[in-house]
Amino acid sequence: MKLPIRLRVALYVTLSFSVVIITLSLVLTELYERYSYRSFDVTLEAAATSIANRVSEDGSRVRLNELSEDVGETISTFENKLGLIHVGIFDATGKKIFSLHDNDAISDKVGSESGRKFRSVWKDGKKYRAAITHFEIEDNRSALPGQGTVVALASLSATRDSIDRIHDLAFIIAPITILLVGIGSVLIARKALYPLEKMALDIDSIQVNRPLAVLEVPRTGDEIQRVAESFNSLIQRVVSLIDSQRNFLLDASHELKTPLTVIQTEIEMLQMKPNLTEEERENLQQLLSEVEYASKLAVDLIYLSRLESSVISNPSREDLDSIVKETVSHYMSIAARKEIKLHTSLTGRCKVDADRELLKRALSNVLENAIKYTERGSEVSVGTKHDEGSSKAEVIIRDHGAGISAEELPRVFDRFYRTRSARSGDEKGSGLGLSIAKRIIEEHGGTIAISSKVGSGTTVKIDLPAAVGSKT
Repeated sequence: MKLPIRLRVALYVTLSFSVVIITLSLVLTELYERYSYRSFDVTLEAAATSIANRVSEDGSRVRLNELSEDVGETISTFENKLGLIHVGIFDATGKKIFSLHDNDAISDKVGSESGRKFRSVWKDGKKYRAAITHFEIEDNRSALPGQGTVVALASLSATRDSIDRIHDLAFIIAPITILLVGIGSVLIARKALYPLEKMALDIDSIQVNRPLAVLEVPRTGDEIQRVAESFNSLIQRVVSLIDSQRNFLLDASHELKTPLTVIQTEIEMLQMKPNLTEEERENLQQLLSEVEYASKLAVDLIYLSRLESSVISNPSREDLDSIVKETVSHYMSIAARKEIKLHTSLTGRCKVDADRELLKRALSNVLENAIKYTERGSEVSVGTKHDEGSSKAEVIIRDHGAGISAEELPRVFDRFYRTRSARSGDEKGSGLGLSIAKRIIEEHGGTIAISSKVGSGTTVKIDLPAAVGSKT
């Protein structure tokens, strides 16, 4: 399952920022670490050089017992930055002749490697950094004749702690920053794509049984506005196409209705002639049946076309039981000819806001199908139901016919669709009755559903909004 666009955009932005933030954090911490070590080395070298200069300048007068005070005074400023500085002074032979804060002789090995300017040494689990500086004293009266070496050492613990704190801080700040960027990206993407989401909701609200409406175009000045404008243009073209097809169907049906009526009249007049043979009468009757079927089809097409282009604007308060009684009474004689019993069960007076004639047409189409496809000698029941407190009124029409298979049931409301049993039987039909009924019921804000089982009959349930104030 793909993520919504806003989440994908937010994810891409967050991942991009994450790479930048992590890379920047690593670079900055690395630069800080290098700068800290470099600053440490420079300060330590300055301390060693200061000691060497002091010893070199005072070489003729220096006394070993006076070095401690001079060295301590020289490095006091540097110790404020580096912490405790160990100092070792070696003569030209590499012999240590002086040490400060160096009881553990940590500078002995460092002093023997005079070729290096800096060295790192470990002692008791601590890392030290050493700066090595040489000095010259040419006065033979000095206690430090010839070339000497000054070794200044300081622990890197404080610097390392500072670097670790920066690493820890970056480790904390980076995820928080990424999280804030992620949240911000989601909010920004949601706001940026809100017009598109609203368009999707408006498109989802479009109903096939309602006039197609154009979208509200967001004035964003970007691709979203362009999509809305393009969709509205498409809607206008579709509406134009639907209108042209509906007008063609309406015009064609009207054009067919007149000649069919003329043909029907001529056939009926021919049937009135007394000198017709039995075979001729049967042929004329069969021809009349076909013409009547074609005429009914034309009428249904005209009715459906008009229904699709109109909306019930001024419904009246009607008694549902009265509409059902009137509809059933119209089919009593038709049912009697097939020896079908029509049962009605009207549970109470229920008012609905409806177009009376349209609702009668919908019920008639359903009831006509029930009688048409019910076996001779069987029964059809019609009932109404309205529970107290319910906002719906129900009309239930049940027959005991052949039933409809499960694979055909979803298509019974399609135009011109007839089930296999209907097509193979003697009863003629256009396949428009249920389509018209569904359209009328939906125009009234209701629903129509069919449940059926092969060999057990069919039940049609119609739900209509009950008028406010209806009583059982």
